[in-house]
Amino acid sequence: MRKQKLLWYGAAALALLGTLCIRVPGLRFSAALLWCGCFAVIAYAVLERLSARRRWALWGKNALLAALCAGLAFFALLESRVISGARDDAAEGAVSCVIVLGAGVNGTEPSLMLWSRLDAALAYVRSRPDVPIIVTGSQGQGEDISEAECMYRWLTARGVDPARVWKEEEATSTRTNFERSYDLMAERGVDLSRDFAFVTNDYHICRAKLLAGLPQARGVAATLPRGAYYDVLTLNYYVREAFALANEMLFRMDLDV
Repeated sequence: MRKQKLLWYGAAALALLGTLCIRVPGLRFSAALLWCGCFAVIAYAVLERLSARRRWALWGKNALLAALCAGLAFFALLESRVISGARDDAAEGAVSCVIVLGAGVNGTEPSLMLWSRLDAALAYVRSRPDVPIIVTGSQGQGEDISEAECMYRWLTARGVDPARVWKEEEATSTRTNFERSYDLMAERGVDLSRDFAFVTNDYHICRAKLLAGLPQARGVAATLPRGAYYDVLTLNYYVREAFALANEMLFRMDLDV
């Protein structure tokens, strides 16, 4: 009886946390994950209660427990890849081009994620005045201009030579960010066999390298500001990225950044 109470209290706590998270900007994924955990605990509690007199419930409980353990082990493996990949490897050496991967735009202003990428890109290109910059991303729902146009305006307003910034305004996902950028590089005579840099958030570098498809792709890691809210937001993105990496490995479905 005590075990049942603990299970129901746990489900209620997960439901409450999920409800709180959904009200916080940027934590929708965490809210969905907490609600999934709530339903899993409820299912386990029901099967646990029935397992004493229903053999199928005992099998179902054991199968659910095995599936959860396997899922957690797979998540831990993927999360370790995300964390180990979240680092710069373009700091040293020459690069032929810098690709800034798109993210959301609020009207005409960069979202927090896109702002962090632009800030990292600006710091990186200042010491490389002759390297061309590709800003890539189309116009999405709720965006008054394309992501590429937003990045172009932001960089040129801060002193970057407009002639260096090449806009690619068709890409709708990380995969197409790279594909369209490669087309533009080929059109402009950039040697694709040389090392090139791409700028994205630290938690996204591992998957971005997988989607880049070229060993000469070098990541430049952008980070969100520090603070309680931003730290929780970063944790949310790191957890979400493991699921996005699983999707890419198993289903290869295009996802937004």
